[in-house]
Amino acid sequence: MARAIPVVPCSRTDKGALVPGFGKAKSDPEIAKFSDPEQVSRWWSSGRFARAHVGLLTGRGGPAGRGLVVVDLDMRKADSVLPARYSDAASGADVLESIAAEAGADWPDTYTVLTPSGGVHLYFWQPEDGPLIGCATGDTGHAPALGPLIDVRGIGGYVIAAGSYSSAQGVAYRKVVESPGRPQPLPGWLLDLMRPAQTDVPRQEVRPVVQQMPSGSRAERYAAAALKGAADDLAALGEGDDRRDRTFAAAARLAELSDTAPHILTEAAVREQLLAAALACGIKGGERQATKCITNGWQRGLRGGAMGGAA
Repeated sequence: MARAIPVVPCSRTDKGALVPGFGKAKSDPEIAKFSDPEQVSRWWSSGRFARAHVGLLTGRGGPAGRGLVVVDLDMRKADSVLPARYSDAASGADVLESIAAEAGADWPDTYTVLTPSGGVHLYFWQPEDGPLIGCATGDTGHAPALGPLIDVRGIGGYVIAAGSYSSAQGVAYRKVVESPGRPQPLPGWLLDLMRPAQTDVPRQEVRPVVQQMPSGSRAERYAAAALKGAADDLAALGEGDDRRDRTFAAAARLAELSDTAPHILTEAAVREQLLAAALACGIKGGERQATKCITNGWQRGLRGGAMGGAA
């Protein structure tokens, strides 16, 4: 791990920070104490903090002064319910692997730490320019959220460093031996998902692909209405509406219906309508992510009946 990352003592019981004052709104002079070698030495030599975890402040310090962004992949709890597309996921690592596959990307190779609970921390450097990546928990629908069982720790946050020992689990946070010795830059596909959608991009109009067919069969009229309805519903979504999951689900439902009206619900027609609708609602990841969701949803739907209770 690179040096020059500010640190904070953290509780060994609940991992909470024991010293305040490092929120994202804090200026550099206000957080200087977290990088001051004398102050840091006093913290860990004192009776109160002598056995504290070492917390690494994210979004601060580092070679470029912009610090870390850490992707925290949690383990799934026994009673947790996930969206249909991630229903088989046992951990945030499974979810991220699925997201990477949808983006046509490989698993990110970077400095990696295993947590005592069985989770994984992936360390990256903040992007060199533009706004710093912040913090997010789970799949809130707001950037930089990535998906269920995945937390993001950026400006204003912190993570427990490798080497800190957990009394509760009886093991330490430990670096994965074969991972790089230093954090790597954020891959472009991850940065695209973490950055908020531009608010000044006009919403795209969804042009109808299927014309009214008064002479068509009942099945064809139903299929045309289903396609239009799915596109209209998707285009109307906003932040917090699980736009990636809804795009996937819409494509899967239409694929399941495609046998009833194959001349109407072609893959090309569905792709064109849903892609325009997904871009209109501002799906995270843009056209590349929307295309992946539609392709994967269409293939799932062709396999039949896999959507369960997805909204």
